[in-house]
Amino acid sequence: MGQTTGIILGVANNIVLARLLGPANFGIYKIFLKICNVAGVLSQLGTNAVIVKLAGITAGTGDFGRLKGILHSTFRIIIISSSVIVLIIYTNAQILASKVFHSPELYTILLIGVVVIPLQNGLLLTKEAFRGLQDLKTASYLPVLQQLILLILMLFLYFRLIASIENVLFALSISIFCALAVGLFALRRITSQYLTKQVSPVSILQESLPMMITRGSLLVITSMDVFVLGIYTNSTEVGIYSVVSALAATTIFPLGTINQVIPAMIAHLNVQKDFNTLSYLVRFASTLGALFSIPFLILLIYFGKDFLYILFGPQYTSGIIAFNFLIIGQLVNCITGSCDNVLQMTGLHMVLMKISIICGLFNLVLNIYLVQHFGKEGVAAATALSLIAQNVLATIMAYKKTGILTLASINITGDIFKQARRYISTLLSH
Repeated sequence: MGQTTGIILGVANNIVLARLLGPANFGIYKIFLKICNVAGVLSQLGTNAVIVKLAGITAGTGDFGRLKGILHSTFRIIIISSSVIVLIIYTNAQILASKVFHSPELYTILLIGVVVIPLQNGLLLTKEAFRGLQDLKTASYLPVLQQLILLILMLFLYFRLIASIENVLFALSISIFCALAVGLFALRRITSQYLTKQVSPVSILQESLPMMITRGSLLVITSMDVFVLGIYTNSTEVGIYSVVSALAATTIFPLGTINQVIPAMIAHLNVQKDFNTLSYLVRFASTLGALFSIPFLILLIYFGKDFLYILFGPQYTSGIIAFNFLIIGQLVNCITGSCDNVLQMTGLHMVLMKISIICGLFNLVLNIYLVQHFGKEGVAAATALSLIAQNVLATIMAYKKTGILTLASINITGDIFKQARRYISTLLSH
């Protein structure tokens, strides 16, 4: 419910922003967000991924003192690294705006909005800590709170007719700060009664840095499209592409919801060496995600242009071909399931890192080549192919290294329907 609400609020925010700013300004805003996302991955140093694993293990063993030490060390790491990245962006904002993206407007946006990076890092780390603790309610509703506050502020700007990218960034910063404050307060209540066990930041970084490279490579696949479009075309094309890309990404939110739940479970079962349960868990999760996602994908394949016209306006319907390419990529992503999580949470993050680097480089080369010939449609095709390659390779290696096949299963579909029928019967009997 939390993930679904967050997706709905996220789509609503995109609709308001796309209509509020128009394709050109919306494109500049999305370029800024992508820069923040890349900066966020670099400054997180992989700690957001490793904290789910470590929190899941410590919670499973009841060692909350060590958990508190892990949290303290991790937050110290991202405070220092975020400060360094913010300084680098601040001093190079002119180059990024004028030389790379050829957008003088972006310069002011970078100077004003750079504060978003440490706030985003703090909120992500807090949310991932709750995921590791299996407090999925809090982990789900912190992003919902942030999106809700942002939507309220966006509607205020919309009806008061004071829309500008600067005001949007101010509203974004307020929404992230409020959600972060709530999350830190809740986390402090859980850990305050335990004595802190010292955990070396070096020991965390030894495991997190390979995950950073993996996350960074994945981000190249998901962000290079916007960067390449911004460099080779213009902000209007970026705005149109960003709308169709965001809409395509919402189609697999059921799988995304499940992937919020199972990483800590995978880590816990792997430590216990309960591989039969682990194997069934992964395929069950992939199948459940596919059952909910595939109908959305089919619906958008047939009625995608109508959705773009009704939700965002006629100026965005020219992105329908790019949208269809992205839908195909998400379909494969949906079928292959939680292959990345299996590799990360079973100690095979180095394997995933190598796959991600290869696919990231493939994505970069293909994007640069195709954008010069086909514009946003070429970028969409390159992104879809890279996503397919990433998931297929990760699925093959997960099966080869662990014996776990992550693909959605027709046989497990029957199990899901049987369990759903029993659950409904139980509810009705009560």
